[in-house]
Amino acid sequence: MMTSPFDKTYSSLPGRIIARFFLVLLGFTIGIALFTPWNKIWASALVSLDERLPTIGLRWEGIDRDGPIGFRVRGLEITVADTPGSLKFNWAYVTMGFSPMAYVRLDTGGSECELELFGNGTMAFEGDVDITALLGGADIKGQMRVAGSFFLPPGAKLPKKGWLDMRSQQLILPGERFVEDIAFMTEIKERELSVRDFSMGSPLKIKTSGTGIIGEGNLFLTTFELTGEKTVGKEIVPYSVEGSLGDAIW
Repeated sequence: MMTSPFDKTYSSLPGRIIARFFLVLLGFTIGIALFTPWNKIWASALVSLDERLPTIGLRWEGIDRDGPIGFRVRGLEITVADTPGSLKFNWAYVTMGFSPMAYVRLDTGGSECELELFGNGTMAFEGDVDITALLGGADIKGQMRVAGSFFLPPGAKLPKKGWLDMRSQQLILPGERFVEDIAFMTEIKERELSVRDFSMGSPLKIKTSGTGIIGEGNLFLTTFELTGEKTVGKEIVPYSVEGSLGDAIW
C-alpha cells in the first residue's frame, strides 16, 4: 500500500511546533540570564537581609560573578551589636538552592569555611579560619578549625539550640601569650552552655568540662565554670576555673 506524501507533512507538524516552542523558550531564558541586572538584585537582597537582622550589621565592598543562582561578595564585614570588633572575609561566594536554601564559601585570609543556611533558621558550618584576618588584624593570631550548627529562628537574638567545636594547634593571645593544642566543644540551649570539653596542652596542660551563660548583648560577658584536672610535672591534680570570656582572652 502506498503512503500519501501528505501523511509525513501532517505527522511532523506537531514536532516542529514543539521544537520551535522550546527554542523560543531557550532564547527567552538565555536573554533573562544575560540581561537581568543580577548585581542590583542581589545587592538589594543583602540590604533587605541586613534590615531584618537588627543585631547584625552587614557591609561589603562590591558584588561580582553574579548570575541567577549565585554571586560573590567582596570584602564582607559582619558586626554584632554591643560586641567589639567585627568579622572580616576577603570574599563570600553564595549559591542559592532549596535545601540548603543557601550554600556559602567564606574566605578568611586564604583559609575557607563552608556555611549552609536552611529555610527553618538552621545554620551549619565547618572549615578553617585565619583568626587574624577574621578579626580584622586583632591581637589574636593563628589558625583554627571550626564546626557547628545553630538553630536561629526569625526574630531570635541568640541560638535556640546548637553546638560548636573549635580546635587549634597554636593561638597567640594579646601580650604574645601562646596556647597550644587547644580544644573547645559545647552544646547550646537558649543562653545556657554545656561545655563538654575545654582542654589545652600548653602553657598549662588541662582537661575540663562545665557550664556557661552567654552574655546577652555582649559575647565577651559570657561567664563559665569549669572543673577537671591539670598536669603538674608527672602528677595529675584537680583543677577548676571560673570567669568571663573577656577576662580569659584579654
